[in-house]
Amino acid sequence: MQDRRKFLKGIFFSATTAAFGTVLLQGCGGNEPAKEKPAPEKTDKPAAAPEAQAPAIIDSSQMTQEDFDKRKNLGYVEKTPMEDNRCENCALYLQPEGENKKYGGCQLLRGPIAPDGYCPYWAAKQG
Repeated sequence: MQDRRKFLKGIFFSATTAAFGTVLLQGCGGNEPAKEKPAPEKTDKPAAAPEAQAPAIIDSSQMTQEDFDKRKNLGYVEKTPMEDNRCENCALYLQPEGENKKYGGCQLLRGPIAPDGYCPYWAAKQG
């Protein structure tokens, strides 16, 4: 009888330890690297260009599928639904390079950005 109790206690202890360990590892994220970055500090300056990223002002033939997906996910449209909020008066807009260029660029997105475009990340230019 004593051996049976010892056996059942051992099984119970092992199962409890395994369950607790699993919950603990899931709560800590296991061995996966952290995915969240700390929120950037708020300043009065416009957002800086993404670090070491390829130039923003490129034509659409140089864009990757990831670039197109990012534009879609960020809600970019070529014609603004709000008259006063256009890409050309956004702090993140990059003016077209060259006199004959119609499209500019953006510090958030790669590829051509229409001056009359819009995305929810629009920020008023300072000054």
